[in-house]
Amino acid sequence: MGYEISSLTADDAYTVLHWRYSPPYDLYNLTYTEGAVMMLMVGDYYGVYENGLLLGYFCVGEDAQVPGGDYSDKAYLDIGIGMAPELTGQGRGKVFFRYIQNWINLNKQQTRLRLTVAAFNERAIHLYANAGFREVGHFTRDSDQLLFLVMTKSPC
Repeated sequence: MGYEISSLTADDAYTVLHWRYSPPYDLYNLTYTEGAVMMLMVGDYYGVYENGLLLGYFCVGEDAQVPGGDYSDKAYLDIGIGMAPELTGQGRGKVFFRYIQNWINLNKQQTRLRLTVAAFNERAIHLYANAGFREVGHFTRDSDQLLFLVMTKSPC
């Protein structure tokens, strides 16, 4: 499988910040600023590459938390993922997400994972459920009244 994970370069951070998803997934569009480029480069963000090409990225820790959620249980590592818009919906998510989880397990020594996903995002919810994540809560974000699900995965 030629996947690799590494810190994002400035060029790749710029690329991620300019990805544009179609509605309703445009919720995941990021805003470009010089500060955002720096955050993607020095924060807990990583690029996922296949044969040197950027497929997507993921983040861990506070960067993966959605404002309004209850993240008080520190036993879990929060994760968030994003795939290049032109690659979504093609059945590539399972391998992509499994590779990220394996990398986190090896490099962050963490197998208890938590993620937050917009409730309308049935594709992602299906992917996460098939990967062993279960819904443990939900909340409505104050800024736009959007419903989010919180899902966790613990080792068997």
